[in-house]
Amino acid sequence: MAKSDYTTLLNLPGSVSFFALTAMRDLMLPNMLGEEQHNILYWAGRDLAAKLPVDETAIPQLFTQVGFGALTPLKQKRQERQYLLAGDVVATRIRTYEDPDFQLEAGFLAQALQQVLGFAVEGGSAIQRREQNVVLTVVMDNQDTQPRAEHLIDLETDHQPTKK
Repeated sequence: MAKSDYTTLLNLPGSVSFFALTAMRDLMLPNMLGEEQHNILYWAGRDLAAKLPVDETAIPQLFTQVGFGALTPLKQKRQERQYLLAGDVVATRIRTYEDPDFQLEAGFLAQALQQVLGFAVEGGSAIQRREQNVVLTVVMDNQDTQPRAEHLIDLETDHQPTKK
């Protein structure tokens, strides 16, 4: 960013309407991105998470702050984890749009985990229409080491980066 950093954006006053965000996300982007929408949004989510590194315990709070919805851990196995993504924003997108895409959130979660765990993480999303939520699944490869984030944003203390 040219004049500020991403932590500054987390502190901006005001709010954006839910309609404005979902209109861009679910009406405009699919037309612009076409068949590559899912892949592009997944990698866009990874790129965004790389700019907002937080400790693993703060990932659910960051999901809420960026407007993705409420993230809750569901299941954890040795190399796989599942999370529930729910809330008004998720349910409304599922009810309102024929093909809402949650790959942005899957990519965001994968990268957020990868940069704190230090090994490769890939993610995917599965919409549960009846329950009006999404299950995000991440698969981890602890044999494939990846760089850890050097500085983590502390969401509890004015969003200032802390050295890990």
